[in-house]
Amino acid sequence: MKIVANTDTASLTSSSADAIALNDRALNYGDGVFTTMCVSQGKVELLSFHLARLNHDAKALAIPLNMAKLRTAIDEYVSTLNASLEHTKTQRVMKIHVSSGEGGRGYARDSHAPAIVRFSTHAYPAHYSELAASGLTLINAKTPLAIQPLLGGIKHMNRLEQVLVKREVIAANADDALVFDTQGHLIEASAGNVFFQTDSGWHTPKVNNCGVNGVVRQCLLSMLKASSSKDRDIIGNPSSVHEGEYTLADLTNAKALVITNALMGVMPVNKVIYNNNDKEISNELEFSASHQGAKTLAKLVLDKIQDDHANSY
Repeated sequence: MKIVANTDTASLTSSSADAIALNDRALNYGDGVFTTMCVSQGKVELLSFHLARLNHDAKALAIPLNMAKLRTAIDEYVSTLNASLEHTKTQRVMKIHVSSGEGGRGYARDSHAPAIVRFSTHAYPAHYSELAASGLTLINAKTPLAIQPLLGGIKHMNRLEQVLVKREVIAANADDALVFDTQGHLIEASAGNVFFQTDSGWHTPKVNNCGVNGVVRQCLLSMLKASSSKDRDIIGNPSSVHEGEYTLADLTNAKALVITNALMGVMPVNKVIYNNNDKEISNELEFSASHQGAKTLAKLVLDKIQDDHANSY
């Protein structure tokens, strides 16, 4: 395993050592996985979930990773990043791209080529705080996700479907989109997972056939299912957390709707605008951005992050 880090974290420029070879398999075939992390208070948020997912996804694609070496390299990189910032409270985005390596004949890999891990850092999206207060406006994406169980849940480097969805979002002047598979099941947003609350509890779509098993999604599922009795009056019984197959119609009875990912955490949705051929029926679903359920989920994630930071992961 070879690790390549963007060495100029202050200006975010790349050196010649960071150049990607023309025969890199991630570049040519999307043969790799990645994760996007938030660095706050000088530490990576939800690092254990990021590492577990990288390990799982790399194994699913038969990409060998030395996880101990990777963890050490992350710690060193973040330490260098912190030294380049005026204060460690500055939030940054850190990306880890894992390529299966270089070379090979056509689609076949070179069995002797090591995996290549690349680190990079970027500015944290400044508009997220405003969106957290106002809530997201979503559209119903026309671009469906293909069903492929072998890749379901994996954050691989083939993201053309998301590129097409994002083009729809920009054209509609929306914040994001609800994305469905080719059978009409709700899967995720363009860059995040979906949770919605009804009288029967919290729900999130399955991602075993397509979509990404996000780290905040995993964190929330583990915390909701293991919530202590003192939390049940707020969250509901842990058994009321459901992973299932849902359609747009299931959202009509939802009290709250949120989008989750590692950068935005838990982001409330204010409105969903969807296609409706019946002009007598509204083509909008509205939710409260300040709904207590959404606030509770956000607090669960923030508490987990603060607990990790206090215990140095």
